Amino acid sequence: MKPKGVCELHLSACGLIESCEGMTQSLFGETPTALRGQLLPSRLGAKSRASWRELWREFWRDGTRRDAVAAAGTVQDLTLARADGAWTPVCARLRAADAHEPGCVVLTLRALTASPLRGGVPAPEALHDALTDLPNRRGARELIESTVVPGAYEGDSISVACVDLDNFRSVNEGYGHDVAESVLRAVGDALRRCSAGFGCVCRTAGDEFLVVHRGRDSAEDMREFVPALMRAIHEPLDIGGEQLIVTASVGVATRECRDVDFDALMQRASHAMSRAKRLGRNTWYFAPAQILPDTRQQAIKTRLYRAIQLGALELHYQPILDLASGQLRSFEALMRWDDAQLGRVSPGVFIPVAEECGLIASLGSWTLRQACRQAARWRRMPGCRHAIAVNVSALQLQRGEFEVELRAMLESECLEPGMLELEVTESALIHDAAHLAEMSARLRALGVGVAIDDFGTGYSNLLYLKHFHPSKIKIDRSFVQGIATSAEDRAIVRAVIDMAHAIGARVVAEGVESAQVCAELRRLGCDEAQGYLFARPCASADVEAWLGSTRIAALDLQG
Repeated sequence: MKPKGVCELHLSACGLIESCEGMTQSLFGETPTALRGQLLPSRLGAKSRASWRELWREFWRDGTRRDAVAAAGTVQDLTLARADGAWTPVCARLRAADAHEPGCVVLTLRALTASPLRGGVPAPEALHDALTDLPNRRGARELIESTVVPGAYEGDSISVACVDLDNFRSVNEGYGHDVAESVLRAVGDALRRCSAGFGCVCRTAGDEFLVVHRGRDSAEDMREFVPALMRAIHEPLDIGGEQLIVTASVGVATRECRDVDFDALMQRASHAMSRAKRLGRNTWYFAPAQILPDTRQQAIKTRLYRAIQLGALELHYQPILDLASGQLRSFEALMRWDDAQLGRVSPGVFIPVAEECGLIASLGSWTLRQACRQAARWRRMPGCRHAIAVNVSALQLQRGEFEVELRAMLESECLEPGMLELEVTESALIHDAAHLAEMSARLRALGVGVAIDDFGTGYSNLLYLKHFHPSKIKIDRSFVQGIATSAEDRAIVRAVIDMAHAIGARVVAEGVESAQVCAELRRLGCDEAQGYLFARPCASADVEAWLGSTRIAALDLQG
């Protein structure tokens, strides 16, 4: 039994109270059951919260997590706010938990007065959500800034998963407020069970939750954890005798602990979650490791909007050659942007910005319109009836007006549908396979070719190849460039070629830069190729000068 006026709180690595022993009622005015799952800072005033942060930082700095020994000097005076509005001054000491104890840290609290005091101390701000009893958004901030980050070692990183329920409004409207609240409680419980021993769960908004994890390689840990999290959410919920199934979109962001800004981290996670929503919901998206500073991202957004309106973007064209005959087959249209203020901006930078800020539809429409006009102009040149391939994003294809706009563009330029080919990245198929398969069927019926771009970089799946029926499969350059020296790459390329031919699709090899690679592709039966060996992308004005020598250059390489 603990001495009078003393209690022990067993804490997780995130600072959550896992269990209590001793004089809990006397110090907190609450039962151990009521305290379980709470953040200790939720019972501290602002001054004591700063002291707690220093106590926690000092504890981990002493190497307690590594050595599992008591740390000397980790003692601090704190003021506890009781449930009845009184307050209790205590002396607090941290030590590592023994092997048989719950949690990983034990906080011993000893009262410094015989009875609770009243007055003089403002009530602490609410850090917990009343519905789910999880930390709220303020609690998430306190958790990260006071506990997770101060307890980090050099090299640790923090990953947060922003979990937003899909179409939750339909639950509220269809079943009523009481059922909706029951669903939120059930999801909170499921996340808490799933995350036990991994991280801390918070409810940061109406139907939005957050999972926080710290570790040496937290991003990789989170990649392994998120599928289990998705399965936990998808389990049928028994609400009032009726089973409901909910899904969620998850966005993950990672930052080194020494460089964490709560608002910036949450913004990145929220953007990643929104991207998951746009990819079709019931999926997850990891924010890129490197991000643009907010000021540059805003500048790109503003300048890109003006560039689209003023037609300041440009398409360059790279030829695609037939490897058997050496003849030019088509061109791929590649977007270029040189801005007076920003300089040359890579598509890998401005296209994600366009997707996040809602400009991708305008950007995609501009690209398709320019490509149609260019194909129509080249068609009027003698002997120049070459199709143009245009990259389209999954977000473009998901828009209901996409097909209508495409038909209008073809009609306005009097362009045959076969003169246009749309390239969809393999990763887009993963997230919206059913819709894209339906869209592909309509486009094929219209006469527009559809190709799978960057094949091999996603989760290659024969099932969606079967339903998507692409006219072409483009093998990613990462496999192509190694076929002359790597038996593994050669085997992969051969397998893709055989598979594509079996379903009636042609194969295009990307990134061909040497005659040796070109010869190996021809030997393997690859149909077409593009790359610096033949020509770099160039402006439309330079394409005509290149056209006359294309066949001769390609035939020379075959010899």
